[in-house]
Amino acid sequence: MKTKGSFRTILPLMSALALTSCFSPADDNADIIDNSTATTRLKVTTRAATGEVSYPILVIAYDESGTLKGEQTIRSESEEISLKLSEGAYHITALAGQGSYTEPSNYDQQSALINIPSAGYATSPLMMGGADVLLTSASAKVSVVMTYRVASLALTLESVPDDVSAVSVGVSQQYKAIDMSGTFSGSSTANVKCSKKGDLWTSEQVYLFPGAGSSTTLTLSLTNAEGQTSYSYELSEPLEAAVPYTIRGTYVESTAPYITGVITIEGWQEERSYDFEFGNGSSGGGSSTTIQKVEVSAIPEPCSEWNGHVVALVENATTTEADVLLLSLKEEKNIHAPIAEGFETEMSDYANAYSEGNLKNWIVPTEDEARSLKKEYGGNYEELNLIFGSESLNGDTISVSTSSNNARYLCAEGTKTFNFAANGSITSAGKSTKYRLRLVKKIHVVVK
Repeated sequence: MKTKGSFRTILPLMSALALTSCFSPADDNADIIDNSTATTRLKVTTRAATGEVSYPILVIAYDESGTLKGEQTIRSESEEISLKLSEGAYHITALAGQGSYTEPSNYDQQSALINIPSAGYATSPLMMGGADVLLTSASAKVSVVMTYRVASLALTLESVPDDVSAVSVGVSQQYKAIDMSGTFSGSSTANVKCSKKGDLWTSEQVYLFPGAGSSTTLTLSLTNAEGQTSYSYELSEPLEAAVPYTIRGTYVESTAPYITGVITIEGWQEERSYDFEFGNGSSGGGSSTTIQKVEVSAIPEPCSEWNGHVVALVENATTTEADVLLLSLKEEKNIHAPIAEGFETEMSDYANAYSEGNLKNWIVPTEDEARSLKKEYGGNYEELNLIFGSESLNGDTISVSTSSNNARYLCAEGTKTFNFAANGSITSAGKSTKYRLRLVKKIHVVVK
């Protein structure tokens, strides 16, 4: 991928942790469970299927109430462990790299929080994976796909005046914590310090939880003998997990000094660049066409019909503006994940062709958007279906089950799936299963 700037940061996008024993459920859906005889033991071995997983790996089993029922640490790829569990349903959580974060005193509840350090960033990437298993047989197998739950950030500044003695960059607003179900909460601000190396001011590579709002604010502070001067820029989208960000800025002398630069994003998405200016002589924050701005007479309500569309979520609302996530009226009921051989573009072709009225550029939900939809409507989707099925919209209602399986929807660029049931987690997509696809469209509404 073409990269602008002098920093190039590459993270493995995904690595897998396989928890294995005698029974092997279908690899296409971690919610498909064997229903044979009772058991009291789950044997676990681990390996990194793709990429690298840092050891040790903490493996935790929670029952349906969210209470800890088993916990062991894997210290090497060859190590085998065994969790003694009573018959029943469990959520398995796997953690790696949590040592540079603020851990809870114990992991007794699934609501236990891992917090970002007080500086607002960590020095190692946190990986987490989760899967559901129903332990009803003499032995069982569950695969846990571990992904990075943080964004990577590195920055370089050049042509900074010689009298500057310190440089730091504030990054806000990011999530503050993550629980054992993978749900983010809270908000924090990172204060990333830079050090001078030759003619450049650079930061170490740091790791932050994804953005908690609809935008990201960067505040660049330069300190000299006269004091501190700060320049701010607002990037009109949040940082995303598993995406490395490279920031390069150049200080430019003028009548009113300002700083220009380019933010280049690498990762699961195509490269997106944002030009920006800092300082008294700048023209304001950068620009982005990712989120469409729409003028409205009033802020739409969540779970409502609005201008022929279905409003699923309303976030960051004030009296005059808000971020709105629309859920598409129509869905594709039999579509392959992009990893399916011969169907690599089926999902993207459908998304690219979809439109509603004058709204185009609908996309597959991100993992964070899928989690938000599950949190809001998991097991509580009936009112939303009344809107979809209304005579005025005549849309496709949301499904939670089919005759043979849970109805799962693609998300995270088709690498993962989720459902609208009360239980169940976000799991990796399989190569042979056909899934459902319900697109989303994020807009920023402003009251006229």
